[in-house]
Amino acid sequence: MRRTRKFFAMLLGIAMILGMSMPAFAAHSTIATATQFFVQRYGAQMDEEGNVTSRSTSYFTASVFDSNLTEGPRSSDYHVVYKKGVVSSDDVISEVETKPDDAEILSKIKGSYNGGYILSSNGKAVKWDKFTTDNYEMRWYVLKCEEGLWMVDDVWHVDGVIVEKDTQKPIEIVDPSDPGYKPPVYEDEDEDHGEAFEYTSNFAYIYGYSDNTMAADNNLRRSEVSAMVHRLVKQNNKLGGFMYRASNPPAFDDIEGEWFRSAIEFINYKGAFAGGGSIYPYVDVTRGETFKIICLGLGFSENTGLSYEGYAAILQKAGYIQGDENGDLNIWKLITRAEFCTIYNRIIGRDKAKLATADGVEITAETYGFNDLKESKWYYETMLRATSAYDDDGYVDIELRNQRNVLDDYQ
Repeated sequence: MRRTRKFFAMLLGIAMILGMSMPAFAAHSTIATATQFFVQRYGAQMDEEGNVTSRSTSYFTASVFDSNLTEGPRSSDYHVVYKKGVVSSDDVISEVETKPDDAEILSKIKGSYNGGYILSSNGKAVKWDKFTTDNYEMRWYVLKCEEGLWMVDDVWHVDGVIVEKDTQKPIEIVDPSDPGYKPPVYEDEDEDHGEAFEYTSNFAYIYGYSDNTMAADNNLRRSEVSAMVHRLVKQNNKLGGFMYRASNPPAFDDIEGEWFRSAIEFINYKGAFAGGGSIYPYVDVTRGETFKIICLGLGFSENTGLSYEGYAAILQKAGYIQGDENGDLNIWKLITRAEFCTIYNRIIGRDKAKLATADGVEITAETYGFNDLKESKWYYETMLRATSAYDDDGYVDIELRNQRNVLDDYQ
């Protein structure tokens, strides 16, 4: 028993000695400069007065940026805290040597959490295509020291939050692994349809090829969809401020001298293309790109930053497109000429138009000399309506059809 007591007494003595020699974790001078940046994903760590409370690391992203502070000793309890109108976000990171770029930070976060979604300050789900510096910015709100323990060096932390540019309110980044995760419910991305949904045309808008084929099963080309959209807009006097001059340098280096140049220029003016370099006008287009060209070209939306799904939703809501048997709009599939004409006939109210002249002559493929347009095909009448011109009473006007490209500038 005595030996046991002596043993415990010895342990107690050692513990007391170690306790006297261990640091009390009070503030100390540190020469550390390594700095890591973290972004708060949800919740409020800082109030309006700039008071910062401790939060679990689960509320934050992993480090999104590494840098160093300027040289010089600092107390480990040194900190800089954002305060509206007093200490700015730039002030918080003023001592950081290499400062992060907002676009780079947003891109990193999108890459890490794109399986989730953005929750706006008003509680609405937002898709990642809007997660740009046009809509959001970083607010760095605290610089503080994370004291190292034992053999670990001190590290400086900068914590930030993403805020909406228009409201200056924080957003949340929702991840499927979050407790209580709820899938997003997206509202319509663009409600501004306006009068642009009212389009009419008496003219034919597709003519086939010089070898007397309609090639309805062929994929639609970028130049073709641009030409048909431009043609309809011009016929309805909805060009807005667009002015085409053949003497001006072309927007792309592969359209000069081409029959579709003015059409490509117009669609680029509407924001559907990124100007410069090559546009590859003869490439086949997907359904998604076609929906974008239609929506922006015809003015159904002025938002050039929507996803293909967003443009598809606009056309679907208007009744111009439908999903397949599974409800899928197949935005990444290529679109055929016949599929495009089906959509376009609905837009201009021609999907049930007559296929006869005023004096009772029935319109067939032979009327226009097409050798590949067969009556057994599902799109037979669709293509005949697309390639016909109509009088004001809704009858086919063959003479008007012959006024091909009457409103085009295909120099």
